[in-house]
Amino acid sequence: MAASRKARRIILVDDEEALAWSLASRLVKARPTDRIQTANDGERALEMVHESGVDLLIADIRMPGMSGIDLVLAVRRLYPDLPVIMMTAFKSAEVARLDWGPFTRLLEKPFEFERLRALVDEALAPEVVGFSGAISVQTLPDVVQLYALSSATGLLVVRHDDSEGHLYFANGAVLHAVTANARGDDAFYEIMMWSGGEFTMRAGTAAPERSVHTNWQELLMESMRRLDEDRRSDEPPSRAPGWTHAPPPLDDDGFDLTFSEFEPSVTLVPPAPVESTQPTEQTTEMTMNIKDSLNKLNSIDGFVGAALVDSESGMLLGQEGGGGLNLEVAAAGNTEVVRAKRKTMSNLNLKESIEDMLISLSKQYHLIRPLRSRSTLFFYVVLDRQRSNLAMARIALADVEKELQV
Repeated sequence: MAASRKARRIILVDDEEALAWSLASRLVKARPTDRIQTANDGERALEMVHESGVDLLIADIRMPGMSGIDLVLAVRRLYPDLPVIMMTAFKSAEVARLDWGPFTRLLEKPFEFERLRALVDEALAPEVVGFSGAISVQTLPDVVQLYALSSATGLLVVRHDDSEGHLYFANGAVLHAVTANARGDDAFYEIMMWSGGEFTMRAGTAAPERSVHTNWQELLMESMRRLDEDRRSDEPPSRAPGWTHAPPPLDDDGFDLTFSEFEPSVTLVPPAPVESTQPTEQTTEMTMNIKDSLNKLNSIDGFVGAALVDSESGMLLGQEGGGGLNLEVAAAGNTEVVRAKRKTMSNLNLKESIEDMLISLSKQYHLIRPLRSRSTLFFYVVLDRQRSNLAMARIALADVEKELQV
């Protein structure tokens, strides 16, 4: 006779009480030997974990108080190998690309129960038991992105050597930043320049004032530009010695984690020597091909402007439209975004290629799409948010790329 399977403890967390109860009741029927418990907020779920442990955590990302992300970070301090299923009604490409560490799956609401059941079976299958590691927090920009995308509210305390900085979030927006030397945008940029340290998130702490009015995407883009300038300067940026790999002990206000050194990869490729300053027939044909291809993007609903950019040199190879937007400056800035993302993927040992990156502003979408045929080049497309259709824009870009010859 086969040995009976050990009962597993599953905690399901969602602030929608009816949904949590419904899913739990169906899981009880599907897995009668397991213990299924529900909680309607992150704080109560964390108490359950401390009381009796957990074998699988199922949590909604957006919840009042302690968000699902905060909960996962806290629980994985106790159980680094814990499998997690994250539910969200606000799934985006950015959320899907976040590095969640060991077995973690994103489940987009609404979903069929059988999909959840399949993920639970996968998470608790013998072959996936015993994962190592916790959520990987590689850089401070990753941390900011994490809390912005989860619509977090609270105080992020960042410590670097003897320095301390405070970043206040409200529903994912950065409202206030302060250090001993600066406040507002300047304080945010100062904190982003720090190369390592520790951070603590104190959920629910309100900002005493508003000193930051720039959206978080633009703040991160400017931070990356400054980091790149710092790296290229004659005097290398300071590096704090002796990074702590083990997380510091929990305090009463929240939980601490470490982030590793942030040093975006910037590769300058010297241009090949040219024999003549006169354009060749081949160069002229390529330029015309790029121009014609970008011109076809005018047909996209909500089109504002587009450019083809070389991510190695930051050079603008062609542009179309743009309105009042300086596409040359935008091309250079987004080159740093592409480089930083590739550096992060390399640090995470992710072998997948980037399909696209979406930056959502209040009135515009900025879409970055590397070419599949030549990944060092990327399309940069600006769309009017009210009039555009992202799905159709992506289809149009794929069609244009098929005809593009570079």
